[in-house]
Amino acid sequence: MASSADTQCVFSGQDVRRVPPRFSIPPTNHEVMPGGSVNLTCVAVGAPMPYVKWMKGEQELTKEEEMPIGRNVLELTNIRQSANYTCVAISSLGMIDTTAQITVKALPRPPTSLIVTETTATSVTLTWDSGNPEPVSYYVIQYRAKISDNGFQEVDGVASTRYSIGGLSPYSEYEFRVMAVNNIGRGPPSGMVDTRTSEQAPSSPPLRVQARMLSATTMLVQWEPPEEPNGQIRGYRVYYTPDMHFPLSTWQKHNTEDSSLTTISGLVPDITYGLRVLAFTSVGDGPPSDILQVKTQQGVPAQPTGFEAEAELDTRIMLTWLWPVQDQITKYELTYWEASSDNKHHVIFNPAGSYAVEGLKPDTLYKFTLAARSEMGLGVYTQPIEARTAQSTPSAPPQEVHLLSLSSTSIQVSWAAPPAASRHGNIVRYSLAYQAVSGEDQQRHEVKDIPADVSSYVLEGLEKWTEYMVWVKAHTDVGPGPESGSTRIRTKEDGNARLTGAPDLLSAPSN
Repeated sequence: MASSADTQCVFSGQDVRRVPPRFSIPPTNHEVMPGGSVNLTCVAVGAPMPYVKWMKGEQELTKEEEMPIGRNVLELTNIRQSANYTCVAISSLGMIDTTAQITVKALPRPPTSLIVTETTATSVTLTWDSGNPEPVSYYVIQYRAKISDNGFQEVDGVASTRYSIGGLSPYSEYEFRVMAVNNIGRGPPSGMVDTRTSEQAPSSPPLRVQARMLSATTMLVQWEPPEEPNGQIRGYRVYYTPDMHFPLSTWQKHNTEDSSLTTISGLVPDITYGLRVLAFTSVGDGPPSDILQVKTQQGVPAQPTGFEAEAELDTRIMLTWLWPVQDQITKYELTYWEASSDNKHHVIFNPAGSYAVEGLKPDTLYKFTLAARSEMGLGVYTQPIEARTAQSTPSAPPQEVHLLSLSSTSIQVSWAAPPAASRHGNIVRYSLAYQAVSGEDQQRHEVKDIPADVSSYVLEGLEKWTEYMVWVKAHTDVGPGPESGSTRIRTKEDGNARLTGAPDLLSAPSN
């Protein structure tokens, strides 16, 4: 085979330069996505011009009889694996080759060795190993409460292999997993790891606290566990006192283990006690329940508990409470009044767990207090609770509607809001209606959505020297109130500037 040095030969008296093959455009390396495509181009020159073929390892990719001269393009499609491709240039003066590397970029592998290194009542610290020989862009942590039916929550863009997740619920089981992300996408998740957050003192009081007198000096108290125990409830503390204005630390205290029922003895007969219950974990005490008042008279009901009020309509509020532990109630007595008035209403009704108060004013705040009665006497009234009836439509139209003729084609309308007692909600907008009494256009026209803070509006494009009727309505979120009585005025006679003297003004409604 000829050396790489140039060789000269003489043919028919002429010098001919002979050049071994070399690559003028060698193939380049490529990174591709899984399933991607790429064209590998290889160009070789020499004298004589070399043939160019492609090989993959020992496999010939270019047929002998189809081997091109000088340039060969290898088309690769649906690439799934990394591989090396060799371009070979051959002439009578020698053979050279060069290799192009095709690297298939794959999704990252799952992280490994995920462990929990630290827990508090509201946070968990995780560490893990990358699990990938190549650097990854970042990590995604997914986690969820084990008792939840919701999907995973995510922490995205985690740059290191250690991270603390906060905002968790105390004494709750969570499961965690981690995924690595590169420029291809997210890799598969790591194995799951689970842990329980630490305990905390309860963050809510016991529920449904009720009491009744077993005798004039012994009280039975019962309750349900708190909604947010934040740990294992170790017991409850029952506080009681006849002096409810003193701090809780001065009240008498009765401890009980993890039970929802206890009795308190040695009470003073014929007085009213205040009662509160709290739960505690190994970490500390939770908040106490609201004060429940009990008369130390056997057979007299305690305060109704769980007393709540909810507006159902613009004139009705539904009251609900818990059924008491005693069964000797004969009547309930309800007192209610407008928050802005001292005029109180008193209602007596048969034993029930709810009562609808009807005939109330719309968009009005009311107060309610309830007591139970037995044959032995009337129990203690609850502390007042509040509820506001729903909004309604105004029951009166806007007031003081005035019209001012500005020109032959425009009228200014002004008004005042309906009386406060008849608005029944927040006025959110006004609307106008107007109609010519005579003329070519006697259709009724409307102007909608005039802002609530506007008290005048100019009607334009009217007919000259024509009498118009105008009506105004106020709207709440519920809907419009009644129209004002029709008010009339005539536009001016011509389109010039306002005439000297008093303007045409008419503000008396026409019924």
